[in-house]
Amino acid sequence: MAKVTDLRTLAKTSVTDSDYFLVSNSNTGASQKLTVSSMFPAVSTAGTSSETLYTSATLTNKNQIVFKGIKSGDTGLLTVDTTSNNIVLTALEAGIDLSLCNNTTAGFLSSVDFTGTVTGENGVTNGGTGLSTIAKGAMLYADATDSIKATAAMSTNGQLLIGNATTGIPTLATLTAGTNVTIANTAGAISIAASLSTMAGILDMANNNIDLGTAYLSADGSTSQGIRVTAANTYLGTSGNYFNSEVLNVGGSIAFNAAASIKPNATTSSTTGSSLTIESGGSADGASGSLNINAGSASGSGQGGSVIVTSGQSASGTDGDIQLKTYSTAGSATAALTIAGGATHDVTVNTGDLIMSTGNVYMRNSANPDVIKYQNDPEVTDDGTTVVSADNILSGIITCTPTADRSKATDTAANLVSGLSLNVNNDSFDFSLINLATSGGHNVTLTGGTGVTLVGNMVVFCQDAADDAVSVGVGRFRVRRRGSSAVTIYRIG
Repeated sequence: MAKVTDLRTLAKTSVTDSDYFLVSNSNTGASQKLTVSSMFPAVSTAGTSSETLYTSATLTNKNQIVFKGIKSGDTGLLTVDTTSNNIVLTALEAGIDLSLCNNTTAGFLSSVDFTGTVTGENGVTNGGTGLSTIAKGAMLYADATDSIKATAAMSTNGQLLIGNATTGIPTLATLTAGTNVTIANTAGAISIAASLSTMAGILDMANNNIDLGTAYLSADGSTSQGIRVTAANTYLGTSGNYFNSEVLNVGGSIAFNAAASIKPNATTSSTTGSSLTIESGGSADGASGSLNINAGSASGSGQGGSVIVTSGQSASGTDGDIQLKTYSTAGSATAALTIAGGATHDVTVNTGDLIMSTGNVYMRNSANPDVIKYQNDPEVTDDGTTVVSADNILSGIITCTPTADRSKATDTAANLVSGLSLNVNNDSFDFSLINLATSGGHNVTLTGGTGVTLVGNMVVFCQDAADDAVSVGVGRFRVRRRGSSAVTIYRIG
């Protein structure tokens, strides 16, 4: 057996996994082997993403561990010492510079200036109140010495700090209700309500609205009269008789203190102007109201006002007309009288008759001294005994050419009344009967029909062309109504 001293020396650095130790079990006597390299220490770091305490070449000669040293990167903030085999790291608070910290996320102050050390209560100059205690419900204010003082406790409902220009120090007081104002102070609330019963000055609402609800703006504040405004309309009046159908309802007359106009706003361009209707009150079963247009009266010697109705003028178009309309039996408003606009100013009776119940008709224009009438072709009555009808007479002129003496009856009185529109007693109508015969003895004699009374010579002689002729062959007659079925025909020429 070789001696140990005879064996070759194996350096630690030369040990490989093929080198072994011989191991014997004292109980069993069995022999085993251990690899020499498994007996050397191994070093690893248990933490994740952490710094190792040893160097990358920490094991030298297979069993020597090399640790990193620990030192402070800023000895003003951190010191490193060894005490009782412990490594002691000490943070130096005095070395912390808050100005270098991230104040946005950390919320550190960059600087604090209290101008000195504060003991006891923090005074006003140091940012405090200078008070050691303050009563529940008290308010802070600055006094005459620029110190902060506390009011008494605000233990009364409605108390406020109210400015005082005399002392310069606010006063703890409640609000005082003025005219038409009531104040109700409750726990934590002040209710201010208006109670407007009288007003000595002008109320300027500026751009604010007043909601009256269903109430009136009245003289005494209690009677339902004066002005009432709703979302649909407005009522002005003393009776409280309110109508919802119109935008503006007036319960009485309207007076102006100076010359005034009532008209819609004018339109522009080709837009049709708005119409204006003035209408009296209607009724279901009673008589409807009349529409009266009265000019002003003079209480002394002054001249009374005139009623002037003027149609509209057009700068370059057609001037407007003046029309008087009434309803026809068919229920449509029909023009009865029209005064034309423009240069002619013609007055036209569109429908109905022109009746003078009193007074006369005067033609006082020297250029137009007479009435221009319509004359259709004369009516011809035959050379026989055919009745002279109301239609014949209505033409104004009747001609006849008899070949012998002819006797011709008139139409009945009833037909003459209706055909000639003799609507009331004493209405009359004039007509002429011309005898065109030139031979002697060929005369036309009118006789009365039923209800017709004749007055005067009813014979219209034939024409005589001699210088001393007695007849020119024409007779002029007037038909006068005396009743609905009675007329008198007079010979008037």
